[in-house]
Amino acid sequence: MKINNNYRKLTIVIVGILIIVTISIVIYIKALKPKPITEIKRNIVYISGYYKEYPNDDDPRFYIEFKDDGTYILMYDDSRRSQDSYWEDGSLGVPVIECYYGKYKRKNGNYLIKPTRGCTVEFKDTASVDKNLINFYKEENYENDSHIVGMIVCKLQNGRYMLGAPTEDKKSYRKDVYYYLLYNKSDIKKLPSSPEEFRKQFKMDKKAEQERLAEQKRLAEQSQ
Repeated sequence: MKINNNYRKLTIVIVGILIIVTISIVIYIKALKPKPITEIKRNIVYISGYYKEYPNDDDPRFYIEFKDDGTYILMYDDSRRSQDSYWEDGSLGVPVIECYYGKYKRKNGNYLIKPTRGCTVEFKDTASVDKNLINFYKEENYENDSHIVGMIVCKLQNGRYMLGAPTEDKKSYRKDVYYYLLYNKSDIKKLPSSPEEFRKQFKMDKKAEQERLAEQKRLAEQSQ
Protein backbone atom coordinates (compact mmCIF):
# COMPACT_ATOMS: atom_id res chain seq x y z
CA MET A 1 0.00 0.00 0.00
CA LYS A 2 2.86 2.35 0.88
CA ILE A 3 4.46 1.65 -2.51
CA ASN A 4 1.21 2.50 -4.29
CA ASN A 5 0.93 5.79 -2.36
CA ASN A 6 4.49 6.76 -3.27
CA TYR A 7 3.83 5.87 -6.90
CA ARG A 8 0.65 7.98 -6.87
CA LYS A 9 2.50 10.94 -5.35
CA LEU A 10 5.30 10.61 -7.89
CA THR A 11 2.77 10.52 -10.72
CA ILE A 12 1.05 13.65 -9.42
CA VAL A 13 4.41 15.46 -9.16
CA ILE A 14 5.41 14.46 -12.73
CA VAL A 15 2.02 15.51 -14.14
CA GLY A 16 2.26 18.80 -12.26
CA ILE A 17 5.72 19.47 -13.64
CA LEU A 18 4.55 18.67 -17.18
CA ILE A 19 1.61 21.06 -16.82
CA ILE A 20 3.86 23.85 -15.53
CA VAL A 21 6.39 23.29 -18.34
CA THR A 22 3.64 23.25 -20.98
CA ILE A 23 2.07 26.47 -19.68
CA SER A 24 5.50 28.13 -19.55
CA ILE A 25 6.25 27.13 -23.16
CA VAL A 26 2.87 28.44 -24.36
CA ILE A 27 3.39 31.78 -22.57
CA TYR A 28 6.95 32.02 -23.89
CA ILE A 29 5.85 31.35 -27.49
CA LYS A 30 2.98 33.83 -27.27
CA ALA A 31 5.27 36.49 -25.85
CA LEU A 32 7.83 36.02 -28.61
CA LYS A 33 5.44 35.45 -31.49
CA PRO A 34 5.14 38.53 -33.74
CA LYS A 35 1.75 40.22 -33.56
CA PRO A 36 -0.02 42.69 -35.87
CA ILE A 37 0.15 46.13 -34.29
CA THR A 38 -2.97 47.93 -33.07
CA GLU A 39 -1.15 51.05 -31.90
CA ILE A 40 1.50 53.16 -33.60
CA LYS A 41 4.16 54.64 -31.34
CA ARG A 42 6.78 57.15 -32.36
CA ASN A 43 10.43 56.20 -32.82
CA ILE A 44 9.71 52.47 -33.04
CA VAL A 45 10.49 50.40 -36.14
CA TYR A 46 7.67 48.17 -37.39
CA ILE A 47 8.03 45.41 -39.94
CA SER A 48 5.56 44.49 -42.66
CA GLY A 49 4.25 41.12 -43.60
CA TYR A 50 3.73 39.99 -47.17
CA TYR A 51 0.05 40.77 -47.60
CA LYS A 52 -1.15 39.53 -44.19
CA GLU A 53 1.61 37.09 -43.26
CA TYR A 54 4.66 37.78 -41.13
CA PRO A 55 7.66 37.56 -43.51
CA ASN A 56 9.81 34.46 -43.70
CA ASP A 57 13.56 34.99 -43.41
CA ASP A 58 13.98 35.33 -47.19
CA ASP A 59 10.83 37.34 -47.97
CA PRO A 60 10.92 40.99 -49.10
CA ARG A 61 9.62 43.33 -46.43
CA PHE A 62 9.07 46.97 -45.47
CA TYR A 63 10.25 48.69 -42.32
CA ILE A 64 8.63 51.91 -41.17
CA GLU A 65 9.28 54.36 -38.34
CA PHE A 66 7.31 57.49 -37.46
CA LYS A 67 9.23 60.34 -35.85
CA ASP A 68 8.08 62.97 -33.34
CA ASP A 69 8.66 65.82 -35.79
CA GLY A 70 6.11 64.61 -38.36
CA THR A 71 8.62 62.79 -40.54
CA TYR A 72 8.94 59.11 -41.30
CA ILE A 73 11.44 56.59 -42.67
CA LEU A 74 10.33 53.73 -44.91
CA MET A 75 12.76 51.04 -46.04
CA TYR A 76 12.05 48.28 -48.57
CA ASP A 77 14.39 45.29 -48.35
CA ASP A 78 14.45 42.71 -51.13
CA SER A 79 17.99 41.46 -50.58
CA ARG A 80 17.34 38.23 -48.68
CA ARG A 81 16.23 35.80 -51.35
CA SER A 82 18.29 33.03 -52.97
CA GLN A 83 20.08 33.80 -56.22
CA ASP A 84 17.79 31.57 -58.28
CA SER A 85 14.65 33.36 -57.09
CA TYR A 86 15.83 36.63 -58.67
CA TRP A 87 15.84 34.90 -62.06
CA GLU A 88 12.32 33.49 -61.93
CA ASP A 89 10.02 33.80 -64.94
CA GLY A 90 12.97 34.57 -67.19
CA SER A 91 13.55 37.99 -65.64
CA LEU A 92 17.02 38.94 -64.45
CA GLY A 93 16.54 40.62 -61.10
CA VAL A 94 19.05 41.67 -58.46
CA PRO A 95 18.93 42.17 -54.70
CA VAL A 96 17.85 45.71 -53.88
CA ILE A 97 17.23 47.92 -50.84
CA GLU A 98 15.33 51.21 -51.04
CA CYS A 99 14.95 53.88 -48.39
CA TYR A 100 12.48 56.79 -48.38
CA TYR A 101 12.28 59.90 -46.22
CA GLY A 102 9.31 62.21 -46.01
CA LYS A 103 6.42 63.62 -44.03
CA TYR A 104 3.25 62.07 -42.72
CA LYS A 105 -0.22 63.36 -41.92
CA ARG A 106 -2.61 61.64 -39.58
CA LYS A 107 -6.26 61.70 -40.64
CA ASN A 108 -9.19 59.59 -39.38
CA GLY A 109 -6.78 57.23 -37.65
CA ASN A 110 -4.79 56.69 -40.86
CA TYR A 111 -1.31 57.88 -41.73
CA LEU A 112 -0.72 59.40 -45.16
CA ILE A 113 2.98 59.23 -46.02
CA LYS A 114 4.68 61.01 -48.89
CA PRO A 115 8.41 60.89 -49.63
CA THR A 116 10.58 63.95 -50.21
CA ARG A 117 13.80 62.00 -50.73
CA GLY A 118 14.66 58.46 -51.70
CA CYS A 119 17.71 56.31 -52.31
CA THR A 120 18.35 52.88 -53.76
CA VAL A 121 21.20 50.40 -53.67
CA GLU A 122 21.55 47.35 -55.89
CA PHE A 123 23.82 44.36 -55.48
CA LYS A 124 25.39 42.35 -58.29
CA ASP A 125 24.31 39.06 -56.67
CA THR A 126 23.43 37.51 -53.33
CA ALA A 127 27.09 36.90 -52.49
CA SER A 128 27.63 40.66 -52.63
CA VAL A 129 24.83 41.20 -50.11
CA ASP A 130 26.79 39.36 -47.42
CA LYS A 131 29.76 41.64 -48.13
CA ASN A 132 27.66 44.85 -48.21
CA LEU A 133 29.19 45.40 -51.65
CA ILE A 134 26.92 47.34 -54.02
CA ASN A 135 27.35 48.10 -57.71
CA PHE A 136 24.66 50.78 -58.00
CA TYR A 137 23.49 53.71 -55.89
CA LYS A 138 20.94 56.37 -56.72
CA GLU A 139 19.29 59.27 -54.90
CA GLU A 140 16.03 60.99 -55.84
CA ASN A 141 14.48 64.28 -54.74
CA TYR A 142 10.66 64.16 -54.75
CA GLU A 143 10.05 67.46 -52.97
CA ASN A 144 8.54 69.21 -55.97
CA ASP A 145 7.28 66.12 -57.80
CA SER A 146 3.49 66.39 -58.02
CA HIS A 147 3.23 62.89 -59.49
CA ILE A 148 4.33 61.21 -56.27
CA VAL A 149 1.23 59.94 -54.44
CA GLY A 150 2.92 58.21 -51.53
CA MET A 151 1.37 55.42 -49.46
CA ILE A 152 -1.08 55.00 -46.61
CA VAL A 153 -0.88 53.22 -43.27
CA CYS A 154 -4.54 52.41 -42.88
CA LYS A 155 -6.31 51.43 -39.65
CA LEU A 156 -8.59 48.45 -40.29
CA GLN A 157 -11.89 47.75 -38.56
CA ASN A 158 -10.17 45.21 -36.29
CA GLY A 159 -7.72 47.89 -35.17
CA ARG A 160 -4.74 46.57 -37.10
CA TYR A 161 -2.67 48.66 -39.50
CA MET A 162 -2.12 47.94 -43.21
CA LEU A 163 0.53 49.57 -45.39
CA GLY A 164 -0.45 50.00 -49.03
CA ALA A 165 -1.34 52.29 -51.89
CA PRO A 166 -4.09 54.77 -50.97
CA THR A 167 -7.51 54.69 -52.56
CA GLU A 168 -8.57 57.77 -54.50
CA ASP A 169 -10.36 59.24 -51.49
CA LYS A 170 -7.32 58.40 -49.31
CA LYS A 171 -9.49 56.68 -46.71
CA SER A 172 -8.27 53.13 -47.23
CA TYR A 173 -5.76 51.00 -49.13
CA ARG A 174 -6.11 49.54 -52.61
CA LYS A 175 -6.63 45.79 -52.66
CA ASP A 176 -5.65 45.38 -56.31
CA VAL A 177 -1.96 46.07 -55.62
CA TYR A 178 0.47 44.84 -53.00
CA TYR A 179 -0.40 45.58 -49.38
CA TYR A 180 1.35 44.72 -46.15
CA LEU A 181 0.13 44.13 -42.60
CA LEU A 182 2.36 45.77 -39.98
CA TYR A 183 3.84 43.71 -37.14
CA ASN A 184 5.89 44.28 -34.03
CA LYS A 185 9.10 42.25 -33.52
CA SER A 186 11.13 43.98 -36.19
CA ASP A 187 14.57 42.46 -36.74
CA ILE A 188 15.90 46.00 -37.29
CA LYS A 189 15.72 48.38 -34.34
CA LYS A 190 17.05 51.53 -35.99
CA LEU A 191 16.66 52.80 -39.55
CA PRO A 192 19.23 55.10 -41.19
CA SER A 193 18.25 58.69 -40.41
CA SER A 194 19.27 60.12 -43.81
CA PRO A 195 20.32 59.04 -47.32
CA GLU A 196 23.90 59.81 -46.30
CA GLU A 197 23.70 57.44 -43.33
CA PHE A 198 22.01 54.84 -45.53
CA ARG A 199 24.79 55.08 -48.14
CA LYS A 200 27.55 54.71 -45.54
CA GLN A 201 26.33 51.19 -44.70
CA PHE A 202 27.62 49.90 -48.03
CA LYS A 203 30.84 49.65 -49.98
CA MET A 204 30.73 50.19 -53.72
CA ASP A 205 32.56 48.17 -56.33
CA LYS A 206 35.43 50.43 -57.52
CA LYS A 207 34.55 50.19 -61.20
CA ALA A 208 30.88 50.87 -60.52
CA GLU A 209 31.82 53.85 -58.33
CA GLN A 210 33.96 55.37 -61.10
CA GLU A 211 31.12 54.95 -63.58
CA ARG A 212 28.65 56.54 -61.16
CA LEU A 213 30.88 59.56 -60.54
CA ALA A 214 31.46 59.98 -64.27
CA GLU A 215 27.71 59.89 -64.92
CA GLN A 216 27.09 62.32 -62.07
CA LYS A 217 29.64 64.72 -63.54
CA ARG A 218 28.13 64.38 -67.01
CA LEU A 219 24.63 65.20 -65.75
CA ALA A 220 25.94 68.17 -63.76
CA GLU A 221 27.69 69.59 -66.84
CA GLN A 222 24.60 68.96 -68.96
CA SER A 223 22.39 70.92 -66.58
CA GLN A 224 24.63 74.00 -66.67
